[in-house]
Amino acid sequence: MFFLFYKRDYVIVFKYENSQMTVCKGGNTMAKECYFTGRTARRGNNRSFALNSSKRTYKPNLQKVRVLVDGKPKRVWVSARALKSGKVQRV
Repeated sequence: MFFLFYKRDYVIVFKYENSQMTVCKGGNTMAKECYFTGRTARRGNNRSFALNSSKRTYKPNLQKVRVLVDGKPKRVWVSARALKSGKVQRV
């Protein structure tokens, strides 16, 4: 269940299931995510030799590619793994 709250030029999306709150400027901002496999950036820690930890993100290798979506060419983000494995056919 999703709730949308509009406040001036911001859209606040409240996801009820896992109680997350997202604020997007403009309203139609999308995350960088593979269209076919759903790969996104992951969060983790950098670990030094002294085992100090600092936050970091692991980003997937995403490429902007033209593919056929519902019979029409469309530019979408696709992971390099999906391209190499042959799951995606370029146009």
